[in-house]
Amino acid sequence: MTIQDRILDYLTQHPEGVDDDALTVGLGLAQRQQANQRCRRMEQVGILTRRQVDGKIRNFLNPTASRVEAPSTPSSQPGEQPWYWEGHVQAAVVHHIQALGFRIEFAANTATKQQGKDVIAVAPSGLTTWISAKGYPVGTVKTNPRTQARHWFSHAMFDLILWHGEDASVALALALPDQITYRNLSSRVSWFLEGVKASIYWVHQDGSVTKQEPKGLGAADEP
Repeated sequence: MTIQDRILDYLTQHPEGVDDDALTVGLGLAQRQQANQRCRRMEQVGILTRRQVDGKIRNFLNPTASRVEAPSTPSSQPGEQPWYWEGHVQAAVVHHIQALGFRIEFAANTATKQQGKDVIAVAPSGLTTWISAKGYPVGTVKTNPRTQARHWFSHAMFDLILWHGEDASVALALALPDQITYRNLSSRVSWFLEGVKASIYWVHQDGSVTKQEPKGLGAADEP
C-alpha cells in the first residue's frame, strides 16, 4: 500500500480532518514532508480539501472525489524536485484547468512512471481532453539535457499520434515546462499540432500556466 493510500484510509476514519503533523505520527512516516507534499498534490486533483482549523491546516477527504492517483514525490527522494520535474508540471496544469471548471477523471502517478494518459479531464462543455505531460531532464555527465529533451518531446508526439488514432473527437494537449528547447521543437512541428488540434500548456517557473492554442503555435501565448 502506498503512502497516498494510507493517507486516504486514515482520513476516511477521521472525518473531523487531520493536520500534517498528526498524519505523520499516525502513519509512522519518517518525515512530515512526506504527508505535506502528498496532501497538497491530492488537493490539486480534488481528492481532498485543506483548510485551517484552530490555527492549523487540516486535511479533509472529499467524499465525492474519485481516487485518482495524485502526482507525488518519490519516497526515496524526500527533497523537493526542480520546478520543471514532470510531477510538478502535471500538478500545475491539473490545478490550472480545475480552476477553469474542468473535472479531473484521472491523473497518472508520474513518480512511479504509471503508463497511459497523464491527465484525463472533462471541460465544462463536456469535451474530454487527454494530456501528455513531460518534464525537462536534468542531464548527466554523459547526456546533454537538450538531447534527452528532444527524445522526451518525440515521445509526447507519439502519444498524440496514437491518441488521435484512438479517438479523433477527443481534445489533445501537451503539458511542458517553459524551456527554450521545447519552444523551438514545438514551433518546428506546428503543422502537425495544428493538424491534430493539439494545444500546449506551458508551465512557468513561478508555477503559472499559459495555454497555446493550435492556431497560435507560432505566435504569442494565450492565457
